Amino acid sequence: GGYASNPSVKQTVKDIVQWCKELGIYVMIDWHMLNPGNPNDGTYSGAQAFFEEMATLYKNEKHVLYELANEPNGVQWPAVKSYHNKIISAIRRIDTETIIICGTPTWSQEIDKAATDPVDQPRNVMYTFHFYAGSHQGLLANVETYASQIPIFVTEWGTSMAS
Repeated sequence: GGYASNPSVKQTVKDIVQWCKELGIYVMIDWHMLNPGNPNDGTYSGAQAFFEEMATLYKNEKHVLYELANEPNGVQWPAVKSYHNKIISAIRRIDTETIIICGTPTWSQEIDKAATDPVDQPRNVMYTFHFYAGSHQGLLANVETYASQIPIFVTEWGTSMAS
């Protein structure tokens, strides 16, 4: 399990952020969710405090990015957007610059929803898109359509099937 079920992994996150700094590479602090797929579920009630702490620790670190909800699923964009707005607001009170990456419904595939109804504070915010060549060819048209409207970051991809 991750932080939601095992908060002791926070030290591992800090160690990896430092290691990446020493190596001169970017690192994404990723809040991953699969089950439950709704970021507003009580299971994830620690997300805001976690990201506030990360923002306090890393607000001046140019190699750190935040991904607030990786792979929300079984939930609609208004609920995911509400979660993002809450966490973005908490981070921005501390850190106004770091890039924030926001997942979209259906395992970060519905970028069209974010394009038509973006988060409230869109500055330095990108939207996650996941692509697997074996099963997502039909989603490429969305990327072509919305790439000029919103910043998109492909945080997960592969040449295989999504499963």
